[in-house]
Amino acid sequence: MIKKQLPAHWLVIDWGTTNFRAFAMGEQGDVLDKVELSLGLLQVKEGAFAIELENVLSGWLAEYKHLPIYMAGMVGSQQGWANVEYVPTSVGIEQLAHNAYRFELPWGATATIVPGVSHQSAEGLFDVMRGEEVQLFGLAKLTGMADLVAIMPGTHSKHAAFNKGQLVEFSSYMTGELFSVISTHTILGRGLPETGALTDNLAFLKGVREGQGEQLTNTLFMARTHRLFNNITDAEVLDYLSGVLIGNELKALEAKQVQVYLVGGGKLCERYQLACQELGLESTYINGDECFIAGMAAIQKVMNNDN
Repeated sequence: MIKKQLPAHWLVIDWGTTNFRAFAMGEQGDVLDKVELSLGLLQVKEGAFAIELENVLSGWLAEYKHLPIYMAGMVGSQQGWANVEYVPTSVGIEQLAHNAYRFELPWGATATIVPGVSHQSAEGLFDVMRGEEVQLFGLAKLTGMADLVAIMPGTHSKHAAFNKGQLVEFSSYMTGELFSVISTHTILGRGLPETGALTDNLAFLKGVREGQGEQLTNTLFMARTHRLFNNITDAEVLDYLSGVLIGNELKALEAKQVQVYLVGGGKLCERYQLACQELGLESTYINGDECFIAGMAAIQKVMNNDN
C-alpha cells in the first residue's frame, strides 16, 4: 500500500469475520479514501487486533496516530477485539451511541466500537446483528424515512423494520451460506460446469417462483430432478438454486405488500430486485457503503454532542 497525504479527521472501520474495510473521513463527513482487505477476525492471530490495525494504517496513511477511530461489526463480538453487549430492540441511534465501547489505542488515539442489536420475537426466540444496525440507521438518514422495511442480502441476510425512527424488529436468513454449502458440498452441485458468475435470469426466476412452496428441502431437490429431465441445463442449476433460496426467503415479506429497501452490494441486490419484481414487491436499491458511512456519521454526531 502507498502512504497518502490525506486531510483526514477521523476513520471509520467495518471489521467483520472475513473482511476489513476502512474509510478516511473528511471534516464534513466526505469519504477521502478507502481500503479493503481480506483481514477478517479469522485472519487475526491470537487477538493481535491493535498490531494488525496499525500495520494497515501505517501503510495507508502518512499521519494516523491522532485520528479517532469508529468501528462496527464482528470486531465487537466475543471473537473480536472486545465483547460489546448487544442493545435490545426497540433501539434508536442515541442508544447505540450511548452504549458504544471506548478505549485508548496503543498509539494514543481513541477507538470506539458500536454495539450490535438483539431482538426477541413474540415466541421468545432471539436474533442478533452486528454492523447492519449502522447501515440501517444510515439508510434512515439518507432516505429521511422514519418508517421503513429493509432487506440486507448477504451470507446471513437480514430483514429489518423501522418505526418512528427506531429499529423495532429484524430477522436473519442463512440464504447466502446455504447457497454456498449446497452448491459446494451436496449432490446438487456435483459435476456442474465452471460457469463463474450467476447470469441466467430465466432459471433464477423459475427458482424464485418454485421457492414459494412450503417444503424448502423438497424444492431444493428439484435442482436435481429438473436437471435429470432436461427442465434446466447443467449451466442453469446454480441460478435455479439461488432463485429457490431467495424466493423462499422473500416469502416472509410477500404478504405484507410493502416497499422494501435493498441495502448492500450492487450485484447481489440486483438479484433480489429481480426476485422482488417477480413476486410483485416494490424495491429500491441503496448502496451499502453509503449507508454505513451515513450511519457512522450520525452515531459520531450523537457522541460528539454528548461530549
